[in-house]
Amino acid sequence: MRRPLLWLGLILWAPPASHAANLTAQGVSVLDSGGNARASFSNSEALTLRFQVNNSAAGPAIDFKFHVTDPGGTERLLHEGNQAPGTPGLAQTQISGVAIARFYTTPGSYIFRGEAVQGAETVSQSAQFVVASPNITLIYPPNGATGLLDSPLIFRWIGSGASQYRFTVSRNAGLYPVVYQTINSGETFYSYPLDTGNPLEQLVPQQIYYWKIEGLDAAGNTISESGVNNFTLGAQASSQSRNVMVTSLELSAPLQGPDQPVNFKAVVQNAGSSAESNIGLKFSLGGINGQDSPKQIVLLAAGEQKETPFTAFMPSDQESSLAVACVDIFDDNLTDNCKTRLISRGSGDAASGGAGGKLSYDELWAELLKKLGPDALKALEGYTFETIECPGCSGSELSDFLNALITGDASLAGASIAETGAVSADASSQTGERSDSETAADAGDSTEVDLSVLQPSSRGQTEWSGYTTAFSDRSDSTFVITDKKAWKKLWQSVSESELPEVDFGKKMVLGIVSAARDRAETVRILSKRRTEEGVTVDYYCIQAAKGKEIPAAAYMFKAVDREIGKVGFRRLDVGGGAKR
Repeated sequence: MRRPLLWLGLILWAPPASHAANLTAQGVSVLDSGGNARASFSNSEALTLRFQVNNSAAGPAIDFKFHVTDPGGTERLLHEGNQAPGTPGLAQTQISGVAIARFYTTPGSYIFRGEAVQGAETVSQSAQFVVASPNITLIYPPNGATGLLDSPLIFRWIGSGASQYRFTVSRNAGLYPVVYQTINSGETFYSYPLDTGNPLEQLVPQQIYYWKIEGLDAAGNTISESGVNNFTLGAQASSQSRNVMVTSLELSAPLQGPDQPVNFKAVVQNAGSSAESNIGLKFSLGGINGQDSPKQIVLLAAGEQKETPFTAFMPSDQESSLAVACVDIFDDNLTDNCKTRLISRGSGDAASGGAGGKLSYDELWAELLKKLGPDALKALEGYTFETIECPGCSGSELSDFLNALITGDASLAGASIAETGAVSADASSQTGERSDSETAADAGDSTEVDLSVLQPSSRGQTEWSGYTTAFSDRSDSTFVITDKKAWKKLWQSVSESELPEVDFGKKMVLGIVSAARDRAETVRILSKRRTEEGVTVDYYCIQAAKGKEIPAAAYMFKAVDREIGKVGFRRLDVGGGAKR
């Protein structure tokens, strides 16, 4: 298979100093609030931009312009109005106290270009500087994870744009003494060595370990850092493994007319070392469950594979639909539990999606969520896709391509990163239950950016779930709580326990109550992401197994960092919609 090799990259070019008949650029500087020239900054700082020219002959006044472009080459700041007399000699001007947040869009290299105009003469000079986010989010292992059997254990985090990262592991929450420490060259993952050569650095089962990531600039100064997470390893009890995988998902007959059923066959294989029984195999097409889904595989011996037929109808409003087959089992390798195939109404086979195998944002999002599951999806956090293209890839190769992104065998390049949209309204205006009339007409925004997958948190601290009969069963109810009074009122309607403490000066509470008729066993919030309108919260419901009794509608509340702007909710699983 031709493996797509992708990576996100930027090529920046700063033009040399220019000169005209009388004017010569003498220097540009990017200074911090203390007046010191620096090459790297945090996005929470303010800076001074300075430009100096030499005028060799008397003439009209000199007008100055200040330009700042972001890593994508888009001009984000233009300042005009500074002027100097046209007398011979050096002329210097600057603008001070410029908040980086004023032009910041994403971590990376920015260019300041000073421009001087005297009559018909223009000179300019540029300087490059790096802006990093001060925050690093730890992704894997999740905080409090126990019994990990990963070999090797690969640590992952959301980067801040730093030049390099310092990785530290300790047996104490204060990170002293250090068990192991290293600095990488800017990757947002680290594979812990299976053999460090020092027995004191080896990770052992049942020991609680604490880890942290610090972002460093090119000079080795700390410019960003994460919190501290902890985990424990489990003992490798035996050589037995559990791995049930969907190896193939194909059409078993050509696609017929628009009102005709579509026939598929899914192949499930037991790649583990022991027999598995009562395996549920789920199938959906275009987000709608297939007939008789899920189907039961009573017994699958080690090494055995079985073919299972499915029939489904393609939604009438879809020209291309995503078929998904997943085994409902928690084994040692969740990433191969699902297989997907994109079906085109025009060809009756796997859809190309246009030149180069192009998927829309929503198709890719659904692909990642349904195929890989929320835990594996966290490895891709930090990327925001508008579309993704894979030249030469067929639909059957898409699974391998996505797996390559997760394992690190491929990286992302040529991705279109949408511009950060402006936000306006305060989040407090979103407090309360969303009505049906507020449901967005179209869930597919094409300008979504700043995707951040929300990590599972310690139950009883920032995340609460259970069942309630307090709300209508017609549709999901969603909430954005920004003050203690509203939080107390909502909490008392669903629980008799003590009101959880939330610092509403820094946090807000996102809430979802499922429709009782959905028979949701639990509700999960996957991510929040910025759009031009504000923030969108992605969530999904996990339906209870057939025959299992659900006491009432499932609810989930989660305290997250407070956001300014409108907050909308988007349900990702079958039957979901979008709410604002």
